[in-house]
Amino acid sequence: MGHLVSAVLVGGAAGTLFLDARAGLICAAALLAGAFVSSYVCQWRPGLEASAWKLWPIAVLANPILLFLLGYLATESQCLVGTRRGWDCIATALALMGTVLCLLPPIGGLVWRWWKRRVVPPPAA
Repeated sequence: MGHLVSAVLVGGAAGTLFLDARAGLICAAALLAGAFVSSYVCQWRPGLEASAWKLWPIAVLANPILLFLLGYLATESQCLVGTRRGWDCIATALALMGTVLCLLPPIGGLVWRWWKRRVVPPPAA
C-alpha cells in the first residue's frame, strides 16, 4: 500500500512541480502503474515478508517504467556523457529525472511496512 501511495504522491508532485496539473496526473498514473507491476512481482518473489534489503532492489528493478527509462538512457548515452548537447538532450534529462523518481516509491513501501509492524508500548497504568 505504501509503495502505491508514494508512487502517486511522487509522480503527482513531480509532474505538477515541473510542468502542470495534467502532467502531474500523467506522471502519477505512470508511476502508479509501474509500482503496481513492481508490487505484484515482489509479492510473487521474494514475498512481501522478505527483509528490506531483498525487497527494495526487486521493487526497483521490477518496475517497467524504470526499465524503459534505463533502456532509453542507454540509447542516448551521448547526452549523458556530454558529447552531444543542446535541445536534443531534453528528453534524456527528463528520462534521468524519471529514473531517480522511480527509486523513491519503494522506500515509501518500506516505510509503510515498518509503520504497520512497529510495536506500540502499552499505556502506562
